[in-house]
Amino acid sequence: MSPTPTRILYQSFTDPAVHGAYLSSLAEYLAEIAGPDVHYEVRGISPADTQLGRLSELRCGVQSVAGIVEAEREGFDAVLVGHFQDACLYEARTAVDIPVIGHGEASMLQACMLGGRIGIVTLDEVYLPWHREQIRRYGLESRVVDIQAMALTPDEAVAAVDDPEGYARIKKTFEGIAAAMVERSDVDLVMSAGGLFALLSANDHVEVPGALVVNPTYLAVRQAEVAVAVARTAGTAVSRGGTFARATDQAVSELIELVGAGR
Repeated sequence: MSPTPTRILYQSFTDPAVHGAYLSSLAEYLAEIAGPDVHYEVRGISPADTQLGRLSELRCGVQSVAGIVEAEREGFDAVLVGHFQDACLYEARTAVDIPVIGHGEASMLQACMLGGRIGIVTLDEVYLPWHREQIRRYGLESRVVDIQAMALTPDEAVAAVDDPEGYARIKKTFEGIAAAMVERSDVDLVMSAGGLFALLSANDHVEVPGALVVNPTYLAVRQAEVAVAVARTAGTAVSRGGTFARATDQAVSELIELVGAGR
């Protein structure tokens, strides 16, 4: 029996009008790693999430929920929110009946099956409190034990897609931080917080003595494809009994109208 065709939307928080080279490279990478008969489409958000902080996360998160609702209406089988902070992830799950996979949640949970003590390297210090909250929300305080920042803007990371020297500098910073985590916190697995460094290093070998370095985008992609299979078998993407209780049609419509009015 041949595999059932699957369409998954990768919802990035970057802007196609500004970050086209990055999104094109991302689409190529997703096509390389996709499972049999799985097809990914990459979409962004405008303006992108470049004003680092909670307000920008909220704005982009709300826009992403609207995009996820539209993706379900277009017939996608799942959405992978390609933003490690998982902004509005839980809200999105209440709005649709297809799986919605968060880059951060999926990759951290998968990482727990690959290592005992996990270290996260994020872009900027502004994200450190957010990641700590994510870790508590997912119940991973005893597993994700260290988080450090590279002092790197999203635009700098995107620019390195076409700049080998820029990537080399970022890689050196990542490896230095990761090595310090191994020494200080005894981590045995390290990954970046999000898809920017993950894409830059996708076809490179990043090595840190004493720890496995994994690509969070690859982990999240594998989880998204499994989520589709589970939903098809279980007949539902999530439990509607509590945390992800289904939003009313009116609530969904009001959010779509709000996002539409802001464009």
